Amino acid sequence: MSKYVFACLILLAAYRISNHVGWQVSEFMSRLSSGSLGGSRAVDPCLGPGGDVVRINMYCDFVDFARKFKLKASTSIQASLPSPHSELVMGMVLGEDRLAQVPRYNDVLKTAGLIHVVVVSGYNITLVFSLFIKAVGSQYKLRNIVLGACLTFIYVGISGFGIPGLRSWVMGTIAVVFKYYGRPATGLKALVFSALVIVCLAPYQLFSVSFQLSFMATLGIMVIPDILNHIVGTLGIAKNTPLLSDFITSLSAQLAVCPILIYYFGSLSVVSFVANPLVLWVVPLCTILGGVLVASTLVSSFLSYLIALVIYPFLDLFVFASEFFASLPLSSISVSMNGFGVLIYYAFLLIILLAYRRRTLCGN
Repeated sequence: MSKYVFACLILLAAYRISNHVGWQVSEFMSRLSSGSLGGSRAVDPCLGPGGDVVRINMYCDFVDFARKFKLKASTSIQASLPSPHSELVMGMVLGEDRLAQVPRYNDVLKTAGLIHVVVVSGYNITLVFSLFIKAVGSQYKLRNIVLGACLTFIYVGISGFGIPGLRSWVMGTIAVVFKYYGRPATGLKALVFSALVIVCLAPYQLFSVSFQLSFMATLGIMVIPDILNHIVGTLGIAKNTPLLSDFITSLSAQLAVCPILIYYFGSLSVVSFVANPLVLWVVPLCTILGGVLVASTLVSSFLSYLIALVIYPFLDLFVFASEFFASLPLSSISVSMNGFGVLIYYAFLLIILLAYRRRTLCGN
């Protein structure tokens, strides 16, 4: 990947961020001078006061289609599965956040550190793209790559253009295109590139919790496991077991996002370090079967009931496990951290990573 492209993206991102910050400051000053410092609400350019699409253009037509599709699918899912099982499927497959309708279970997921499963993530994007490529035959044809990228982009749009899904789509598209042209694209470069693209298009996302959590978790999974595997190796523990691998991956993500969670939410899920590797194996099964369930709602309500019977035990296992971990004593603790503390944490983590990398290079 050309250094000039990165440099241009960085400059564009900096320009967009400075414009956004300048707009925020001028907006605040105008509201301050007028004495109207009340909260403001973002307005969807396509929706009128009643929630109906009032503007006619390609984007608004797509928004209207996605809204109607998710409404139809969600209604069928709720008719096929009880709560909170139906809300889990809607979150995993459609990116539809209905957990506000079941606040008790929403708190359970937060306490157990499993709230992140109810979003469309990189696994969903990879699954849709892989199924499409297998259906059309070859991933080495440019036409198939373009069609696959378009299909997954539509899926990201239907799910609401969430940051985890959008980040995964950009990273996946970069990796596939570079592989097609025979050029290596490291995960770290793809992550930075996707972050710059999103910030250039929507600079306000840089300040959103979702953006920060998504990118830091992915970065943690990329750079921290090597250190943890080294520690495990020095302890004489077998590193190739699936459970230990899942634990290291989960711990890496948790270490990367821990200060952000504490800073914004004032709490830390202690059991999440154990709950995630023990429970997350069921999420891919639920996602795949949930996708089949959503597709079946377009064909027959009877078929959707049959698929629901298959997916229900896996969802119920996830619900039971999340409630069990959330019920444990000291499953979540209240703790606070200011911005300076966050910087100190990441500086310390960076020093450890650089020291390990230097030691590894010297050892080689």
